[in-house]
Amino acid sequence: MIIDGHVHIGTSSYFHMSADADWLVRQADAAGFDKLFVTDLNALFYDMSEGNDAFARELARYPDRLIGYASVPTPRLGQRAVDEVRRCYETHGMRGLKIYSLPEATIAEPGTYPLLEVAAELDMPVLAHTTPAECDQLMEHVPQVRLVMAHMGGHPWASGDWHRAIAVAKRHENLLLDTASSQIDNGMLELAVAGLGAARIVFGTDMPLLDPYTQLAKVQGADLDDDAKALILGGNYARILGLR
Repeated sequence: MIIDGHVHIGTSSYFHMSADADWLVRQADAAGFDKLFVTDLNALFYDMSEGNDAFARELARYPDRLIGYASVPTPRLGQRAVDEVRRCYETHGMRGLKIYSLPEATIAEPGTYPLLEVAAELDMPVLAHTTPAECDQLMEHVPQVRLVMAHMGGHPWASGDWHRAIAVAKRHENLLLDTASSQIDNGMLELAVAGLGAARIVFGTDMPLLDPYTQLAKVQGADLDDDAKALILGGNYARILGLR
């Protein structure tokens, strides 16, 4: 089973993208992906609740192919954001939490802790654009949350921060590294697996912002055994989400 754990739905002129559920499933079929773990751009950039509700209607059309992240644009919405995560889980069956962040708009602050705590309570993995230093701080305060460090420690362009990402992840057993990145360094996945084990690395493409075929080839072409690749490409998310 291949599960792409880092996918976007919605329309954005800034990102030059437009993707609905039909388009995503067609891309998944072509690439051989079984399931997509998806976050909604409208919820992140326009209206949180309206975007999550519209996304839920798309999820209902492909319940066997799409898995939903409850999307929160900022932890600074306070209790409203916490309530939204619980609502999306209970009402829409969303299984993860996506918190939008940038190094210039950090989420490594006390206001984020309640969001991570409710995610941990509901057993929802959290995907965020967090740096290694931010993850270190967040995991110190909420060690029980399963936090996925998007792009293995940087933005899609990264800056070699995957070295720091691996070092920080060694200190926190619930910190996972996401493979999606336009930076493809030789030895990146091999070093991550050697340092953490394949069970701590999860596959993501950042589709449609990045090419899913390049992201898939990065894992398939890595100098890893088949069991490790199977865990990264889908086995880990299947275990985390209780999928068969």
